[in-house]
Amino acid sequence: MAMTEDIAAFVASFNLKTAPAELLPRVREAFLDSFGVMLAGSREQSAQIAARWVRSQGAVGQCTVIAAPDFRTSPANAALANGVAAHTLDYDHFGHQSAVMVPCVLAAGKAKGVSGRALIEAYVVGVEVSTLLAKGMSKSAQELGLHPAGVCGSLGATAAAARILGLGPEQIRVALGIAASLTAGLSQNFGTMVKPLHVGNAARNGIVATELATLGFTANSNIFDQQAGFFGALTAADTRETLGKKYRFSDPGIAFKAYPCPYSSQRAVDAAIKIAERDGVTPRDVIEITCAAAPNTFRVLIHHRPTTSLEAQFSLEYLLAAGLVLRTINEECFELKHVNDPVTRDLVQKVRSVDAPLQRETPREGDVTVQVRTRAVVFEETVTYAPGHPKNPLTWEKLVEKYRACARQGAIQEPVLSRSLEMLSRIDEIDDVRELLQLFAT
Repeated sequence: MAMTEDIAAFVASFNLKTAPAELLPRVREAFLDSFGVMLAGSREQSAQIAARWVRSQGAVGQCTVIAAPDFRTSPANAALANGVAAHTLDYDHFGHQSAVMVPCVLAAGKAKGVSGRALIEAYVVGVEVSTLLAKGMSKSAQELGLHPAGVCGSLGATAAAARILGLGPEQIRVALGIAASLTAGLSQNFGTMVKPLHVGNAARNGIVATELATLGFTANSNIFDQQAGFFGALTAADTRETLGKKYRFSDPGIAFKAYPCPYSSQRAVDAAIKIAERDGVTPRDVIEITCAAAPNTFRVLIHHRPTTSLEAQFSLEYLLAAGLVLRTINEECFELKHVNDPVTRDLVQKVRSVDAPLQRETPREGDVTVQVRTRAVVFEETVTYAPGHPKNPLTWEKLVEKYRACARQGAIQEPVLSRSLEMLSRIDEIDDVRELLQLFAT
């Protein structure tokens, strides 16, 4: 079979009952983490603006917007608003597939009234399709600045939505053809509200493409098998050898974030915090901070002298300086009082990134060494696997702790917090996804 046909067949046929036993626990972890991050992000300005825009479009539908719990809207617009919330803190796992898929399947699932198992099956196929396509993005496409979460996420979301809406293989191929021309996302918008919009738009695109396909809208039904696409590094052999045989959730595994900033910065941030906690560095004594890593490790950290909270998230210099001063990186660290703090701003000027003679085999692992030079001594820490990496995993208890913190940040109070945690821990067993979303509606 050709690639597009392979993908459509996988989407239509995946069954959680026949999947490897170890898959479901990993899926529950990822879904819980992404749902919690979405709750926390719903209070952010970008999510609130997205929710206001959705409200301005009129209430057509019954889907929940987490940032506006008194309002209902269409599945596509709910996916957009909740997708922005899921990614605005940049606290979702590496690759951002779940930040697209969770809002998409929740919106489509709420409209359809599906079971938790159907929801999770759609979530899995969306993540797997998105991951496969991200690996197949041509180097030239990435060099143009195309953001895989926006490009591949739109197609993964289409797979997820098509599964929930019950499309057959032929209609799925058409829906993928539609979605392929809706993809978008440029890396030069990192550090602005547009980056989480990439994710929200991808979640929305999946539902739009699928709904159009069900109405008879036409498209190229072999979109991955002809030239002029984004996926020049992908072949039919990749689809046959991967989909339904290897699952991103367990191989290589999900890389969760311990800190709300880009994944490429996690090792450097962890090293700086360890130095601050262990060695008691006095910021005013610091002469220089160097960070050595494989070339291009920090290519998405494009803001070197940040002046806004969003720019600070994408600034290696700020993240290291704030880690030393505050001895942690959490959402409070991005408040303007910290971004503009004179001590921190002085440290930002002293940070230098160095290319180490290392191979950048994957953006998720490899030595990152931070050195802090003071007048008296040089402190050093090397981190190979950030906390949350599959080789340095967060336990279920740590993920629950993160969920509780995110829910509280999203103004979720007891008993809703505990009830939602209980339902999410067995998400595949609930009878109707509306039971979960009703907890967050007023």
